[in-house]
Amino acid sequence: MSSHADTAVSTPASAKGGITRTRGILGRLVLLAVIVLLLGQIVVAWFAVTGFERALEPQLGQKAGAVGRAVADQIAFVVDELGIPSDDLVGVDPFLDKILESNEDIKYLLMVDPSSKVQFARGLPPETLAQVLPDLPGTDSETGSRSEVAGFINSVFPIEADGRVATVLHVGVSGEYVRGRLSELLYEAITVIVVSLLVTLEFLVFLVSVRVSGPLERIEKTLTDGGQGRFGNHIVMRARDEIGDLVSALNQALRGLRQRYEDFQFDVREIKDAQIDRSIVERIQTVCQPVEDRYSFSGGAGLRPRNAMQIRVPLFLFMFAEELPRSFLPLFIAGLSPTDSAISDELLFGLPITLFMLAGMLVVPLGGGLADRFGARWVFLAGVIPATIGYFGTFLAQNYYDLVGWRILSGIGYGIIFIAAQAWVADNTDTRNRAQGMSVFVGGVFAATICGPSIGGIFADRIGFEATFLISAGLAIVSGLVVYFMLDGTVRGRRTHRTTFGGQAWRTLFSDGRLLAVAVFAAIPGKLILAGFLFYLVPLYLSDLGNRQSVIGWMIMLYGVSTLAFMPVMARFADRSGRHVAVVAVGGLLAGAGCLASLSDATFGGPLNAVVIAIVALGIGHALSLTSQLAIVQEVASYHGGLGQASAIGAYRLVERSGMVLGPVVAGVLAANFGYQGAIVGIGCIVLVCIALYMLLMKLSRRRTARMRKRWFA
Repeated sequence: MSSHADTAVSTPASAKGGITRTRGILGRLVLLAVIVLLLGQIVVAWFAVTGFERALEPQLGQKAGAVGRAVADQIAFVVDELGIPSDDLVGVDPFLDKILESNEDIKYLLMVDPSSKVQFARGLPPETLAQVLPDLPGTDSETGSRSEVAGFINSVFPIEADGRVATVLHVGVSGEYVRGRLSELLYEAITVIVVSLLVTLEFLVFLVSVRVSGPLERIEKTLTDGGQGRFGNHIVMRARDEIGDLVSALNQALRGLRQRYEDFQFDVREIKDAQIDRSIVERIQTVCQPVEDRYSFSGGAGLRPRNAMQIRVPLFLFMFAEELPRSFLPLFIAGLSPTDSAISDELLFGLPITLFMLAGMLVVPLGGGLADRFGARWVFLAGVIPATIGYFGTFLAQNYYDLVGWRILSGIGYGIIFIAAQAWVADNTDTRNRAQGMSVFVGGVFAATICGPSIGGIFADRIGFEATFLISAGLAIVSGLVVYFMLDGTVRGRRTHRTTFGGQAWRTLFSDGRLLAVAVFAAIPGKLILAGFLFYLVPLYLSDLGNRQSVIGWMIMLYGVSTLAFMPVMARFADRSGRHVAVVAVGGLLAGAGCLASLSDATFGGPLNAVVIAIVALGIGHALSLTSQLAIVQEVASYHGGLGQASAIGAYRLVERSGMVLGPVVAGVLAANFGYQGAIVGIGCIVLVCIALYMLLMKLSRRRTARMRKRWFA
């Protein structure tokens, strides 16, 4: 028997993500899961929203009644017992303002005398007050009675002095508040439905790949080898299910065949040893030799179900953990920032984000060698340790400097895990299907981008910022456990396609105008607007406009949804048309122009709608440009011949990530000088200028390339 029986081998079929032969099963499972989950979630959401609507208005009325009675009792004490006329009261306006500040659902507090003269009015502008006054109930209303007045729920509290009504307190609750709370609940219900569907699909694809298609591919290989007379392989799998039983039965049959072959060989040796005539021994050997030539029961390997799809769920879980604080991270940083710093608050808010990105970027060049030496599984587990400690530390952070240190540690873990996931995909794909393998990687990241900020915003509203980081730490640990138990730890052979960062790659990057244009003037601005606008400015600006964290998370989720929805269509269009340069330009122009909507937000119905337009435009713009940027890099690398595509892409990726580092810094500087709205417009202008330079440099580079080709082939 072979000494390599327990080593892992890969087949080209496994590189397709392990889904090709089970596409029909997976499609039916996905359809069934979507139908069952969607119907169930819609029914639950409908009951929740309608029940909330029925319960909210009476609850608000009861609260208005409690507040009104408390205020009326204090005013009655002064007017009735102390004998001060209601017209002569002092300090009523500040008193009523404090009541309104501590009760956001109460819209106004009015005191009106029996002749309908307004004595004190807080909470309403004059034009709205003029609409409310004619419909206010009279002094004969019962205490606490409610009625609808100009769109407000009005509660009446007559205040008596000397047996007659001296003044009437009106407490108004806005119907807009009720509708706003219902809208937020609807957003949260939609978010939960979308996230639950995506999470279910992620786990379905993972389970089908790991527990069905992967083992079936190994079974197919074993049976194919058996048809060719090779019975040395066996399948390494521990699973107590139907597929596991099939694998166990096949392994048992192979062991039985090997045992029978060994018994046959033993019997042949016994017969040969018992012969005296050498010619008979030679005849026996001649008869048995075709059996030995045709069938082989040694030299096989332990076939482990292993494919690119196996990394998707642990990567999704970790990226989900990192995306949870996305919608509130700048606000959390602002709460811990020092008040006596020499630099502006806006730069302080962005510094931890910048250092996180920088730490992750600097770790990436080292990750490829670590994955070659120790294997992607162990590198992933090594990255989980600093990331989890960083999340726990952020949960316990007492000041700004603690927060910066813990975020840097999390950034190191993020960079290590990022490169480990890429290494796993590279190990389990080849040149024929590496794009399909990378779609596994990109799909997991974008699914987390959709799910994380929205759910993180809901968590922040319900349990607070700090506790959400604790959930992130738990998810990071779970991702490590999934990797430990589900991934093979065997170190594969050194990858010839490993990403390198040698001098040749950098010389080519900065000498070829096309690669320089796409990396510096398209990729960097694309990441700059992502980190500066979406990750930094959107949470701060929307919070400054009074939006809750759940709404902010839902808004950020729109980026991932729009990118994921449009990317396949845009990628096919770019491939068919072959106009990758133009597609990158259009994507950049769309992303930059979207930010300019904030210049005239009134045209779009307010600043919130302008931000939504900018986010969706950014998502569609990135859907256009991201895949075409890679296509240009690969085309340039092929043009230079000696430069490997992996090396060119590695250098391009490293330059691209510098945009993530610069984004919060640029946004902070702009916000400190022009405000959040001005910073959004400024980032849009920067992107538009860079895209203009990109198009100019591309045009010049094309002319130069055409002249060189003409000279070479003249």
